[in-house]
Amino acid sequence: MAKVLYLVTEGAYFLSHRLALAKEVQRQGHDIIVLTVPGASHDAILSHGFRLRSLAKMTRSGMNPIQQLQSIFEIFKLYRKEKPDIVHHVAMKPVVYGTIAARMAGVKCIINALTGLGFVFISKRALVRILRLFLVLFFRIFFMSKKVKTILQNKDDFDYFSKFLPKKNLVLIRGSGVDTKIFFPKPLKQKLRIKVVLAARLLWDKGVGEAIEAVQILKDRGHKVDLVLAGKLDPDNPSHIEEKQIKDWVHKKLCVWKGHVQKMHVLYQSADIALLPSYREGLPKSLLEAAACGVPMVSTDVPGCREIVRHGKSGLLVPPEDGAALAEALEKLIASSSLRKRMGAAGRKDVEKHFSDDHIIKKTISLYGLR
Repeated sequence: MAKVLYLVTEGAYFLSHRLALAKEVQRQGHDIIVLTVPGASHDAILSHGFRLRSLAKMTRSGMNPIQQLQSIFEIFKLYRKEKPDIVHHVAMKPVVYGTIAARMAGVKCIINALTGLGFVFISKRALVRILRLFLVLFFRIFFMSKKVKTILQNKDDFDYFSKFLPKKNLVLIRGSGVDTKIFFPKPLKQKLRIKVVLAARLLWDKGVGEAIEAVQILKDRGHKVDLVLAGKLDPDNPSHIEEKQIKDWVHKKLCVWKGHVQKMHVLYQSADIALLPSYREGLPKSLLEAAACGVPMVSTDVPGCREIVRHGKSGLLVPPEDGAALAEALEKLIASSSLRKRMGAAGRKDVEKHFSDDHIIKKTISLYGLR
């Protein structure tokens, strides 16, 4: 029996993106430990029979140097105490801090899952560009070992990392999978208004502002369209949108704000179009879930999004940061129910072939070297 430890900053993210993977590893007879910051999801994690360890020092956005060193040392102490056979780090900060701690603690198998390169690789700010250079240097130093395997979710990120890391250390696994038994298409009833769903954290770099701009254009043209925002505020992110801004859009009837939605399959099964005008992604689970439900997609022609949306086949791609282009793409789908149906069916087939839970989990577990 192997001891497999998952390090994530948020328990809710583990439950939504890595639960199925951990349950399969557990089913095969291995011991599962989840290491995360304290939160409301702890009881839910424990209910699956996993062991849980809490991190007091780690935060998603904090940059205080002393606190960051304390966080790395805290992870190192836990690794020394638990002696995991395999550590699986998810997202940028756990990957960076966890890898340092794991190398210091002598962990034999380190799996790093970069779920998108995020704010540090999107921002054009001078200080962020400097941080980006330091990160690349870090990757060159700490990711060269044969103990370390790095999972990238799209070909653009894979090609980028191939410039400074050997390809034998890199693995392309597209997304975290979707349960096609829960997310499946349901026939839509005829209705007068088109429902467009944008499921994401409420960040400017998710393209929420452009989505609002596009809806305003469509309403001015007389289209009966409802934009549903399904996502929570994220004040720790430098790109976060203020709650008062969201409420102002709601007041102006430019959107409906649902907050965090637990049963996304129900929402998508009532949707006509899925929208994600993001500036960059790993491979967005929201679009995977939409495609699995047979919903046509409108997204941006950027890394991650173009990995799931096949332009003209399962959806439409537009340039990022372009509300007018977004409106044109949405209008094309609004005008044709047959086009929506055809693209939705193509997306469902793509998910069944390439992105199902079973497919992704099998590829990931193969990296663990379990017997």
